[in-house]
Amino acid sequence: MNILEVSRRLNEVPEYVTMSQKAYGRDPDPFVITRAIASYERTLIGGTSLYDRFISTGDSAVLSASARRGMTLFFDARTSCSSCHGGTFFTDHRFANNGLSEVYADPGRERLTNDPADNALFKVPSLRNVERTPPYMHNGSVATLEDVLNHYNSGGKDHPHRHALIRPLGLTSDELRDIRTFLATLSDDD
Repeated sequence: MNILEVSRRLNEVPEYVTMSQKAYGRDPDPFVITRAIASYERTLIGGTSLYDRFISTGDSAVLSASARRGMTLFFDARTSCSSCHGGTFFTDHRFANNGLSEVYADPGRERLTNDPADNALFKVPSLRNVERTPPYMHNGSVATLEDVLNHYNSGGKDHPHRHALIRPLGLTSDELRDIRTFLATLSDDD
């Protein structure tokens, strides 16, 4: 569904038309939709996770030993997790192929650019609050974070556009558990 279809559907609901007129002085259209989404997103307050507390205080006791080991692995060149999932938002905001499939039904970014080089490239998501947002991957095909980590540990599937950093990692089950524990520290407090 594209934004024009969303606009058409919103205009079929009288309550949405009334609210749109009241807030923006016009019927729901792409301008209104993008502004309404941006307005909503500004209400999302973050920065209350254990990881944020650790960063702001420097107190390593804020994180469990397992989470600290997982954090070390996450930021280590051995895993290269932070190469794509780095920075404050734990994303580089780029598009990449993570080796989820050999053949993709969804062409990814290519659908927007019409450039075959963008085939099966998808926006790298933020890992903030990741434990609260299953299912995972661009198509929701992976149910758990453990399965996501196992996918990356295996090196993914062959695809001509698979990111160069997607390769077998050789992590142990304890190391995978530590990374999973670290990822949980990225979730904001309730």
